[in-house]
Amino acid sequence: MYRAGVEAFLAIARTLNVSKAAEQLNLAQSTVSKRLKVLEAEVGTTLFDRGQGSKSLRLTPAGEKFVDIAARLTSLWNEAQRLKGQNRHLSLAMGTLDSLNYALFPPLYRALSRHEPKISLKVITSHSPHMYDLVERREVDVGFTLLERNHPLIHVEKFYSEPMVVLRLASSAPSPSGPVHPRDLDPEYELFQIAGLGYQLWHDQWWDPLRTNYIHLDTAQLVLSFLCDERQWAIVPLSVAKMAQTRGNFSVSPLADGPPDRVVYKITHKHPRPDAAQGLKILDHYLRLCLPEKPGP
Repeated sequence: MYRAGVEAFLAIARTLNVSKAAEQLNLAQSTVSKRLKVLEAEVGTTLFDRGQGSKSLRLTPAGEKFVDIAARLTSLWNEAQRLKGQNRHLSLAMGTLDSLNYALFPPLYRALSRHEPKISLKVITSHSPHMYDLVERREVDVGFTLLERNHPLIHVEKFYSEPMVVLRLASSAPSPSGPVHPRDLDPEYELFQIAGLGYQLWHDQWWDPLRTNYIHLDTAQLVLSFLCDERQWAIVPLSVAKMAQTRGNFSVSPLADGPPDRVVYKITHKHPRPDAAQGLKILDHYLRLCLPEKPGP
């Protein structure tokens, strides 16, 4: 099978645009088009349809079936390349979120680092929207994301859920007992971090999504760096709040009429790299040992 054509096909299937596929592959558009034509001649059918007057493409029924075949071929080619002159070894590439690295995964990482035989471990910290691309391109073997999507090449499962709570500096005055209601939180002093689509929708019901007089942060650890005034507050996952309390003088309060629990999804390729299969089994073993059950408020 024409490997360069398969690579061009997958790039076009991701973008449904020859020009964008050429940019991803760092090739001329004409080269990508030629490689696709050669591949279509080899398989004996058209893989894409182009609407009249439209630059965008769509997969033909044969093309939709070939996506899965092309992914498996790429996996086998990559595996064969790694075997050249190398001994088989345990390897695992993980795509994770900053909040998981900070609050949930330290015991997991310690367990993986002590495993015998040694695992060649790669950890990439990214944001939820990028995780599916990392898994699809097999840059990571497993990813953790706040987004649930239907994807023909990716297996998605609910991995972990936990409530959202209010995190503040501990005050010298007695803290109010019981849950905090959103209407009692002054939006001027919010430290905002996104925690999934469900949280964003809930947040926009209580506070104007177009306001600009608040601090928007993209990692859990930045929230702790900015939390320096007793009037400030942030809504964070419970695991992040508990970890913060071990490292500083913070108070944690449950929310009344709060958002839905934050859900983390575990995603893996339906055709994983063969040399990652054992590493994924070891990961699942340590996830069961090292992670707590869903925490309560």
